Amino acid sequence: MNKLKIIWLVKICAFTVFLGRAYQLYFFGAPFRAILWDESLLTPIVEGLSNYSWQDYATSSRVNIWINGFTKICSLMFLLAAIISLFWDKIGYKRLKQTIVSLALFVLFFIGICMVKDKNYEYLLFFELFIQFAAPILLLLNIRLDIIENKKVINGLKIAIACTFIAHGLFAMGLIYLPGYFVDMTIKILGLSESQATTFLYVAGILDLVMSVLIFIPKLSKYALWYMVFWGLTTAFARLFAGFSSDFIASSLHASVYLVVYRLSHGLLPLLVLIMEKKLKKEKLPTNEN
Repeated sequence: MNKLKIIWLVKICAFTVFLGRAYQLYFFGAPFRAILWDESLLTPIVEGLSNYSWQDYATSSRVNIWINGFTKICSLMFLLAAIISLFWDKIGYKRLKQTIVSLALFVLFFIGICMVKDKNYEYLLFFELFIQFAAPILLLLNIRLDIIENKKVINGLKIAIACTFIAHGLFAMGLIYLPGYFVDMTIKILGLSESQATTFLYVAGILDLVMSVLIFIPKLSKYALWYMVFWGLTTAFARLFAGFSSDFIASSLHASVYLVVYRLSHGLLPLLVLIMEKKLKKEKLPTNEN
């Protein structure tokens, strides 16, 4: 039964990441221009491989249309990768599905790099995505969903979880900077003042850091992971509650549901590790008793 839960969670995690990103790219775009319109980076390429000057390239409506088209194609690829992930063990064509999911994962990496570039090289933004990278990678590493519940797999997933929570915690504590939307969401959902919201986020950030350490301590990892399941899902659904408006139901859902969907893995992946650890311990019990 645990094996089925593991397989199901791996597929759901990858599915939600790709589905949420597909919706985002199709309706709201992606930060590709942070790199594709970087003059210092692309001038040698543009002027060396085409007849465009940088000025022509940067102001060209054709280039802008191309970037928009590329974004839509990436969105459709994410959608296809989401469907493949959900029905991974039902679909044949091993190399084809590997290729599509690999390309989608590459685009997700590229989006992460563009986000860092767009925010003045704030590298923590990339580390926040590690959980979202992990589920598709797990699919690719276990092409037949023959999940190996060993310490290497579990520790690899824990590292991904820790990277995401540490980055999130450092932002919440304001050690790099405190994102304004963190404060706005906290005020709107909990009804706190700005100073109270800042304090709340600081404490939440400390807990993120502490739990990221505790998941590597065998006797405490279970409790830390349960906290991460709760907090990962809570912060995902916070986007929905903070962005919801009873006066504009459709538009508010349109602008916030996809944010929830691709962040569901922030709570589901810790749950996956919990189940994997539980199964591993059960398998070791007979050996320990003999």
